[in-house]
Amino acid sequence: MEFLETYDKNLVAVGLLVKSYDVTRKRRINSDNEISFMVPMNSKDYLEKIIKKGHIKDERGQYYVIQGASRVREDRKLTASIMCTHVMFKLTDFKFPYSSYIAEAYGVHISQLTNLISAATGGRFTFSIDDTFDLCDVKDFGQGNCLQALNKVVEMYGCEVEADNFVIHLKKQIGKDEGMQYRIQKNIISDQFKDDASSLVTRLFAQMKDGRTWIGQPASILTNEERALLETVPGAIVNGILQVNYLISSYAATWASNSVPFFDGEIIEQNIESVSDLLEAARKTLREKEIPSFEVTADSADLYKIRSNAVKPDLGDTAYCYDPDIGLNNLKARIMELTEYPFTREKHAQAVLSNVEIKDMDDIISDLDKSKKLVDNLYSNGRIRTELFEAVAKQVITDINNSKTELIYPPEGGILAREKTDHNRQVRLTSAGLGISTDGWQTVRSAVTAAGVLAETVVGQFGSFVSMLIGSGNAVTQINTNGIAAGHSNFYEAPFRVDMAGNVVANKLTANSAVINNSTFGGGAIIGSSINVGSGKFTVSTSGDLYTQGGIFSGGTITGALIRTAASGARFEVDSSGWRTYDDAGVRRIGIFSNSGQGMSAITFDRTGGGRSGAINGGDGLFAISSDVDMQITALTKSIYFQGQLDFTTAYSISGLQMSHINGLPIALSGKSDKGTSTTAVNAGAHNHGFPNGTQFKDVNGVTYTWSSYVGFTHDHIQQ
Repeated sequence: MEFLETYDKNLVAVGLLVKSYDVTRKRRINSDNEISFMVPMNSKDYLEKIIKKGHIKDERGQYYVIQGASRVREDRKLTASIMCTHVMFKLTDFKFPYSSYIAEAYGVHISQLTNLISAATGGRFTFSIDDTFDLCDVKDFGQGNCLQALNKVVEMYGCEVEADNFVIHLKKQIGKDEGMQYRIQKNIISDQFKDDASSLVTRLFAQMKDGRTWIGQPASILTNEERALLETVPGAIVNGILQVNYLISSYAATWASNSVPFFDGEIIEQNIESVSDLLEAARKTLREKEIPSFEVTADSADLYKIRSNAVKPDLGDTAYCYDPDIGLNNLKARIMELTEYPFTREKHAQAVLSNVEIKDMDDIISDLDKSKKLVDNLYSNGRIRTELFEAVAKQVITDINNSKTELIYPPEGGILAREKTDHNRQVRLTSAGLGISTDGWQTVRSAVTAAGVLAETVVGQFGSFVSMLIGSGNAVTQINTNGIAAGHSNFYEAPFRVDMAGNVVANKLTANSAVINNSTFGGGAIIGSSINVGSGKFTVSTSGDLYTQGGIFSGGTITGALIRTAASGARFEVDSSGWRTYDDAGVRRIGIFSNSGQGMSAITFDRTGGGRSGAINGGDGLFAISSDVDMQITALTKSIYFQGQLDFTTAYSISGLQMSHINGLPIALSGKSDKGTSTTAVNAGAHNHGFPNGTQFKDVNGVTYTWSSYVGFTHDHIQQ
């Protein structure tokens, strides 16, 4: 395929998107699977072939649903960016039926749940279970839509999804290992490598439902390696019985130091009720966290586009990364994310490889961020998400009802409620208050006393209060019927306050991003990278003009401004008086002035020590080139031409001019010797001329001569 194919909502072919470009496909394991592309809005591709909720098909034969378009104008160019998601995500359009909801079941095969999802879609989606998965206990399955149900299956059975249109394959691990390499000087264009030891764990504590652990169980439930590692810790195993609820990593000694012997972590699995399941979950988590995570981002040449025997990278594939300069020494990793450009040879795929699953805050298939606890999702845009709060409240009731509690009346008084299977979990009620502990009353997690309420987390909606005050004196923050204030006990004198009408008073405001409507700035300067008024223009007025003290920027014209290339030194300057250049010493060398006097424009040339070197002046009746120093007009070996009348009246000295320098003059003068009474030849610079009798001449000494015959004077005698 050379182009994307487009189909309508019923998968009936419409045509080829021949005008589409920048086709980008992004895939991530158990997450994104989408295609985006650009298309001109005036093309038939956009006007006739792209249908909302229609489909496109890529070169892999996979269908994607056209979800939306982002339209952009660039001058007269109108372009649409089309976003499409894989048809697998149509599962969000099918509500999981209440009749198929499973509150609790034990030993469920994965196919039992996938069959329920398939039935909920009317058989439109089918599942292929390509690996063998252990049976799993199921609780609270089937809330929400079918995509949420599929995500629940992925979480419970630890599988990975590979969709072939409407057939969804579930595997323990997708991808293959064909020796794919990302190697410098072979196919790597650019790469990045980072590792992270911030979440390193070498000792993992584990709890299951109701806070129960494997403490008190025989050590035989551990592997030989696990038991040997625990036996190095005094008191961890006593008489073959486990006394601690943690596992130690085989890499613990590698990362240990004198100050930190272990890097601790904890898992709490409320859905697990058996020790064997908790132990298996702890082993899996410890394997993932006992070595630093790393991530490689590789921009590689798509050799398969030009060479048929080259390996084509695919999602989930195992690859070997080699770039020793940045620490990649044949590092083995999986392709967790792949961005491809299938319809162009100019762009190459970018792969993200890692040794752990890449987490994303907005994973589509996850639907909810799995890295956060349920209580962290209670709030959305500052408001309580009611359905999640109800789920937490329901779970609290369930946990309380399922707890196996015994009541004890201690000799010191009060009532002690203690968990039968875990004496560390206690609730004590006395006349001083109510306390809750999970470590045998060593510390209190929550308490209610006459002094107030102590709690690590408060979940729920606060009621109506007349006033809330934090601090003392004027160093207080208060919330009352006036609003919110800080910095003074009197609301109306507080340096920061917000009243019930939304009016804000603040001494200082720092905002990374803000939108201010209909506001006035006074008593100071506005400092920033730009001021945008009206359609994002760099103006003060909404008409597109920038008004300053001396002029206006409008329509491409700059009026009343000084323009210069530097504040000092070598530069040129332009302002209302003209144009000037300056040398390195700041001395003006050339100036062009609009009016230099006498109604003339002028270009002046200045000397280093000051004073004018020369000027070119242009007026209504005269154009003049003048020099205050020697002036040379040179054409080197070429000619200089004069046109028009030459007037030497004001010339007071001409030097170096010889007759031989003036083409044709000697010949013209020699012809004059044949027109008088003299027949003497002209030679050696002194020759005779024939003139009418009575002609008078003056020599250079003022002596007058009258022509009647040859009187013996030369050219040197002639004055006029």
